[in-house]
Amino acid sequence: MPEWHIRRMFERFSRGLDVVDGSLNVFRANPRLAVLPLCSLLLVGSGFAVAAGIALHYGLVESLFTNDLIKYAAIFVGLALTSSLGAFFNVAVAHCAFQYFDGEAPTVRDGLQSAWRSRRAIAIWALTSATLGTVLYVLDEKFGFLGSAARLVFDLAWGLLTFFVVPVIAVEDTADLRTILRESGHAFKQTWGESVSASLGVSLVVLPIAVVGIVLLGAGYLGLHGAAAWLLGGLGLLVVVAAIVAGQVLGMVARTALYEYATDGRRVGPFATRDPDSVFPDS
Repeated sequence: MPEWHIRRMFERFSRGLDVVDGSLNVFRANPRLAVLPLCSLLLVGSGFAVAAGIALHYGLVESLFTNDLIKYAAIFVGLALTSSLGAFFNVAVAHCAFQYFDGEAPTVRDGLQSAWRSRRAIAIWALTSATLGTVLYVLDEKFGFLGSAARLVFDLAWGLLTFFVVPVIAVEDTADLRTILRESGHAFKQTWGESVSASLGVSLVVLPIAVVGIVLLGAGYLGLHGAAAWLLGGLGLLVVVAAIVAGQVLGMVARTALYEYATDGRRVGPFATRDPDSVFPDS
């Protein structure tokens, strides 16, 4: 690989870290935002635990593997649960970020109230995501390689189109799905390079922390016994949860700042002192 190409890669990586550092400054100023993704994790985990308990109590576990109707229904419900709760609390984070960028002092309560006001848009979004996710799973399962390829391509396109859905729901007073998708797609078109770079930057910072937590969990489960295993495993779980929570907040802060730039041209948060166009230059 040519030296100039390696140097460019490191420069882009450095710019991505700058975005993460700027988002981290916002997080430091509003540490209570961590409560929102943590609540999402706890509620999703509780929901799946209750569903697992019901499946075990009524003997539905085997049916999940042998009965297509029950299996696909379970997938739909699981996707709807994670999509709705994830979107609800992410909208709350985005609202708090918008408030902070406007010079206000956001609170967790403000974020939750904003998400509740947007509950109809969140519900429509969650049902749409769950329906598409279930259909793509069926295609993947029933049509082999072609289904898997179609799912991969559609997942990528859908992910790009809906990159800014949460900030749109947080700031736009609409539950019309076409409007939400149009606004999200337009914002991504305006900032596609910056969006990709910011997302990669967050992932590259958070992923190693999560891996450390997973290693600690594995070491506690496989290599130790008794209190030591519980202690090390518990520490690993805390590290993984902290990485997920931090990643959610940092990613949402960066997306919200980019949405402001794409729609109003304002440089806020991670981009207050830098031109977002310089985060991922074309040349």
